[in-house]
Amino acid sequence: MINAGGLVRLGALATLPIVASACQYIPALPSLPSFGPAPRAICSGSGLTVDIDFAEAGRHDCIIGPDGSVVVSVDHEPAYVESINPSPWFAFRITTEDAREATVTLDYTDYNHRYAPYVSADGHSWRKLADSQVTLNEKKSRATLKVDLTAGANWIAGQPMSPSSDNLDWTRAVLGGFGFTEMKYGESLEGRPLVGFVGGGSLEAIVVLTRQHPPETSGQDAYRGFLERLLKRGDDKALAFRNRYRIVIAPMPNPDGVDAGNWRLNAGGIDLNRDWGTFSQPETTALSQWIVAAAGGRRVVSMMDFHSTDKTVIYAPPLESASPTIALLPFLKQAFDSKLSAPPEWNYNHNPNGGTSKSWALEALKAPGITVELWDQIPTADARKLGATAADALIDYFAK
Repeated sequence: MINAGGLVRLGALATLPIVASACQYIPALPSLPSFGPAPRAICSGSGLTVDIDFAEAGRHDCIIGPDGSVVVSVDHEPAYVESINPSPWFAFRITTEDAREATVTLDYTDYNHRYAPYVSADGHSWRKLADSQVTLNEKKSRATLKVDLTAGANWIAGQPMSPSSDNLDWTRAVLGGFGFTEMKYGESLEGRPLVGFVGGGSLEAIVVLTRQHPPETSGQDAYRGFLERLLKRGDDKALAFRNRYRIVIAPMPNPDGVDAGNWRLNAGGIDLNRDWGTFSQPETTALSQWIVAAAGGRRVVSMMDFHSTDKTVIYAPPLESASPTIALLPFLKQAFDSKLSAPPEWNYNHNPNGGTSKSWALEALKAPGITVELWDQIPTADARKLGATAADALIDYFAK
């Protein structure tokens, strides 16, 4: 229900107080469209139509050869500065009159193939192409896919697609019954609502976020494992943790970049995880201010930011950093090392001018900011287990 302040209650739990605010409830964003009016094609021929007329589609053009083979260009968003982390995301839809095997070549020009191709007949359920169906040229700048198309629409994407509405809806669902408050804490550059959630106790606080970088869905998988364990673990330590710690959650801080199919940036051509300090973008400005307001003067003991890269690695501040809860880091590392079959690497550094959420957390909150990077191709179950292990470590450390 919606209270007088315009907030939505996602259920109630007697031990978890609700945070009061004048922020407004934001309804769920539209889900990924499937069938409907004829989409705007970027190329067509030989009984095939290719389009990018859906949320999270990549930036593509294409041609169809006389034999029905398709070549799709893979391009990145305009960048305000020259450097961009090469994350060649792709997502497009092929509609065919009849079921057939198709040859689809991804042309990256100056970039290399990174993301494993997935296919879907509805934009929601995904299947990874077998390695035998993907052939790279010598420079790895072109990937040729052998795809079995079903009659009708077929999506092809690097990673299963997860538009901005997906993680918001998932977060709403998992928080149901735990007394969290949903609020709009700002607007993106293109006017999309920036939505966060606050719940839990009232003595100290933790912060959790993901999807600053659009295609990094394996990090989102770890975020989901983390949040589920944090909320659903039922022993006395977990209950004590939730009674003590306010949990501040930002599941979609870059909705413009996600829904535009960007590789790395927001709609302003800026890497949001290099803007924590300059705060040139409305997304980072609003989120940083909201985190401080939501913490409400309480000590923030940890800020977890979930990402993806070409390996699983934890970026953390040095162990001698001036934070009252810095000893969490060796405890967390020991939990990963003892419970995971392939524990992550660790990298300890701090650049106060680096513009990352990790650095901002240490400087502004005196909290160990932890960037959790998941390998692009990590199995979903393994990503979720890493997230759950991190949640267990926080519970066991802070509730001891």
